[in-house]
Amino acid sequence: MALHITALDDTPDTRFEPLVQDRLTVLPDLEAGPRDAAIEDLLRLATAARELRATLESCERMYEASLDRLIAGRDPGEAIHGVDVSGARLSITEALTEFERARHHARGTFINAQHDEGMNMKEIGRVWGISRQLAHRFFKESQRETSRLV
Repeated sequence: MALHITALDDTPDTRFEPLVQDRLTVLPDLEAGPRDAAIEDLLRLATAARELRATLESCERMYEASLDRLIAGRDPGEAIHGVDVSGARLSITEALTEFERARHHARGTFINAQHDEGMNMKEIGRVWGISRQLAHRFFKESQRETSRLV
């Protein structure tokens, strides 16, 4: 495989843990193929999903605290006193945007890897639950993005 993975920290346990990109740097080789791009993008997607989950959990705690205050009889203005409502809204929007960007890109590179390893568009569409035309569109989009990076 042409993918280079290097650890970023010197913690006592430096074993490779799949999908832990915050501890790893994934550097694709210049000659890396579609499989390597799919691996890198799936790592990025897993990281985006983890960050989205953490953001949602943080906001959930904030919402529950505000709910408890409302149930206790406080007025709505007091229920959100001391809560960074605008910051929470922005953090959720940013995390969702990054997750969607990573999901979209990973889908394209994964379809590209499937095609590179011999699957036709009809088979790819069946696996993804989409039409072969849509699979082909995602494939072409991934090809354009790859050619822009080179």
